[in-house]
Amino acid sequence: MRAGFFQSTIVRLTLALVIAQVAALALGLTIIHRFTQATIIDDARIAAEVARDDFAETQRQQGREALVQAIRDRLTRRDDRNFVVLLKAPDGTRVVGNLSQWPATVSDHEAWREIRLFRQDAAEAEPIGLITTPLPGGYALLTGEVLEAQVQLARASQAAFLFALAVGITIAGIVAAFVAWLLGRRIDVFSRAASAIVSGRLDARVERDRTGDAFDRLGVSINAMLDRIETLVGELRMLTDSMAHDLRSPVARMKAKLEQALVRARDPETTAALAGAIDEADSLHRLLDTALEISRAEAGIGRDQFTRFALAPLLEDMAEVYGPLAEDEGFAIAVTAPVDLDVVAHREMLVRALSNLIDNALKYAAGGTQIRLTAAREASDAIDLAVIDDGPGIPADRIAEAARRFVRLDPARGGSGAGLGLSLVETIAHMHGGRMTITPGQPHGTVVTLRLPVVAPAA
Repeated sequence: MRAGFFQSTIVRLTLALVIAQVAALALGLTIIHRFTQATIIDDARIAAEVARDDFAETQRQQGREALVQAIRDRLTRRDDRNFVVLLKAPDGTRVVGNLSQWPATVSDHEAWREIRLFRQDAAEAEPIGLITTPLPGGYALLTGEVLEAQVQLARASQAAFLFALAVGITIAGIVAAFVAWLLGRRIDVFSRAASAIVSGRLDARVERDRTGDAFDRLGVSINAMLDRIETLVGELRMLTDSMAHDLRSPVARMKAKLEQALVRARDPETTAALAGAIDEADSLHRLLDTALEISRAEAGIGRDQFTRFALAPLLEDMAEVYGPLAEDEGFAIAVTAPVDLDVVAHREMLVRALSNLIDNALKYAAGGTQIRLTAAREASDAIDLAVIDDGPGIPADRIAEAARRFVRLDPARGGSGAGLGLSLVETIAHMHGGRMTITPGQPHGTVVTLRLPVVAPAA
């Protein structure tokens, strides 16, 4: 059993429900047992008191001989098989009764006492409840009842308790399992909606059951919140997309005019300045292109172009394309991927993500010698696609910053980057229903992994 199993809120609620039901059952059975036991003892005590009073009245009115005869007559009654009586003489000897002798630990004046005694001709001691009363002339009378019903009740109660407890635990377990299933089913509705939102489907909503209960009201509130978020994100995305799209044409015209001016320029300083301006225009154009790609990927545009293809040939092609450039930078590109490993994805977007990762490795893994492209099935429903370099790596305390937009971990390196490369990769991963992770390499370097689902997310 997993260590986190008992950390589940539903499991804890289920266990609490089972424990509460079992505790309530045990308490109820115990109360019933105690109440029944007290009732039986009270009945026995009252019977002993009634017999004592009758015998005392007989002696008062008719004398001791009549008392002795009354005791003998009472012992012959078949319906009094649990009746206990003993008349003791002043010298302590037995006069009449069904006990062999007066109990040594019992005084002549006991209000009520429970003790185990041997009746005449009995093979074993029996639980007896008794009272004793002194009589005139130094005599003493003991009356009582064998508490056999109490013993039988104890045995029956124990058996009934164990049986009822077993049945109660079974019923409690079934009820708790049903409650856990019901809660899990209702919570899964929210979980599915949240997962869809995370994967980029901002139009996903919590399914309602129209019952009007707390879960349904929560669903209404969450759906209202999601409607507002979708509207705001849509407006922001439209603004970003429009700005990036509208700026591309002016930037292209500016670059064309700069190139025309560069052709006519004769002064070296002017030529250098124009060449720098053209480079900046190229950088701005790439920035706008990347911003548009991120916006479209976040919007889910292109999900209808998902196809199934093998990863190994794709990685081999990437290694062949980037091989000469990598050699110029002092790197060798190696590929490790099973030939039969397929993925359902947008091929061009996946190529763009890998290109960005390879470009980053060539740019920031200075001092390294190898870049590895790997693909492997890590779970029954996931594939890990990784770009690994053996460069200096990213400091552990700055890994979280790496995927933030417009963040460059090493601005001193210069270059034309705008800090959108890893953001685009992460967006492409989300578009595929996966995620991007950045981890330190061993013993150094950086590992950027795209974990993609085997089955493509719904459009």
